[in-house]
Amino acid sequence: MRASLAITFGAAAIAMMSAATIAQQSHHGTVVQVEEAKGTITVSEAMTTGSTSQPNTAQEYKVQDGLLFNALNVGDVVTFTAEEKDGVKTITKLQAK
Repeated sequence: MRASLAITFGAAAIAMMSAATIAQQSHHGTVVQVEEAKGTITVSEAMTTGSTSQPNTAQEYKVQDGLLFNALNVGDVVTFTAEEKDGVKTITKLQAK
């Protein structure tokens, strides 16, 4: 009984970790606003659908690591990973190009 319970909990934990990994999305864009007081940045991302490009869309993201503000400026081209945490889109990893 204990062994089957442990296996069930282990499988559930692995499934939850996999779901969190899948939820992360990689994005590319240009920083259009930096609001350190709010802990957010706004990034303009070009949306590509097949062979056509849609107008850029700007999206505000919470920044997980406040030290990023020291390295970011409006106009920087960035690649970042974001996930939704408690209903808020949050940047978990960012790299300026």
